[in-house]
Amino acid sequence: MTFIVKTRKVLLNKLLNRRQLSVELLHPNKATPSQESVVKELAQKYKADERNVVVYGLRTQFGGNRTTGFALIYDTQQYLLKFEPKFRLRRRGIIPKRDGSRKGWKEVKSKLKKTRGSEKTKIYMSRKTDKREVIRAQKETYLKGFVGK
Repeated sequence: MTFIVKTRKVLLNKLLNRRQLSVELLHPNKATPSQESVVKELAQKYKADERNVVVYGLRTQFGGNRTTGFALIYDTQQYLLKFEPKFRLRRRGIIPKRDGSRKGWKEVKSKLKKTRGSEKTKIYMSRKTDKREVIRAQKETYLKGFVGK
């Protein structure tokens, strides 16, 4: 797919070790470009690794031909994992998706309201898992894959 990438408002954020840009895509008479293709174009343009580029918020203008969005280009993978929100890391498959359902958690919550004492803690602990440790371990294994490369 052929499209033109224009970047506006390029900010160098030294505090978060990244470049923040507003992206405008021109794609006359073509469909909206995929995020992966935009990431590849930005990585080439700014001489960065594709794994350190995050694109989000792509909105196509009514009638087509033009799409705007935002991009972040991190200096290293460690900074990407440290500062990116968890939902974007989940989208990229870096950390695992949430297990269980919202309805299941609400059922446990209503059951907790009806019980008292030590039975309450048993119900709560049966549902709860240590998600922080799981996410931390997943991030570490993800980073280990890039150390050798």
